[in-house]
Amino acid sequence: MTITAAIVDDEAQSRENLHDLLQRRHPGIQVLGMGHDVPSGIALVRELRPALLFLDIEMGEMTGFDLLKALTAPRPHVIFTTAHEGYAVKAIRFNALDYLLKPIVPTELDDAVNKAMTGSGRTAAPDNIPALLGSVVSERQMALPVTDGLVVVQMDEMLYCKSDDNYTEVYMRTEKKPYVISRPLSEFDAFLQHQGFVRIHQSYLINRKHIKRYIKGEGGEVIMANDAHLPVSRRQKAALMEALERI
Repeated sequence: MTITAAIVDDEAQSRENLHDLLQRRHPGIQVLGMGHDVPSGIALVRELRPALLFLDIEMGEMTGFDLLKALTAPRPHVIFTTAHEGYAVKAIRFNALDYLLKPIVPTELDDAVNKAMTGSGRTAAPDNIPALLGSVVSERQMALPVTDGLVVVQMDEMLYCKSDDNYTEVYMRTEKKPYVISRPLSEFDAFLQHQGFVRIHQSYLINRKHIKRYIKGEGGEVIMANDAHLPVSRRQKAALMEALERI
């Protein structure tokens, strides 16, 4: 089985290293071409239509997301590459997609490629790309994948998130009903932990800006801006106290 591919990365050494790894370890992948920045990458993908794209995230003043925004269907499957564990990587993780940290570990490349070739992986399939792009609107906005599309919300307007098995209920300051999102609370926690949110319980992640009151107890409870009373577990009490000191 042969899969066509392209590599877009602004570092020549990174492009060559990845190309060499693919040639040695995955002869079934045919690299059609390589781009050195976003404009050349756009032209490359439009002309050659590869099935798989290895895409660097940060390329000078532009990003791999700028490249994806410029593409129309049919888009390739994407495996992201990056040297930085930054905000964009959190968005990629939130959308359950594959990425490779540079310098690329050969076995991690093997895993990502094998998933792409079998269709079992978490590469950015064309249908997933709009959700991903929405997630990186800005560092203070978040795109929530709902039944009929995406809802872009301001993180500052989020009151709290409540676990419901493999789903999460997102309560907003301006909405009467929560958004029900098909993501576990752990993924929201990983995405929002540096955005002013704190885990207070196995089932609750709250925005510290919208805490009205803390009531003492074994773990205690918080009263949120919408008057919801939420329990605080004993093991999370210290984290909450630390978060309250930073308000």
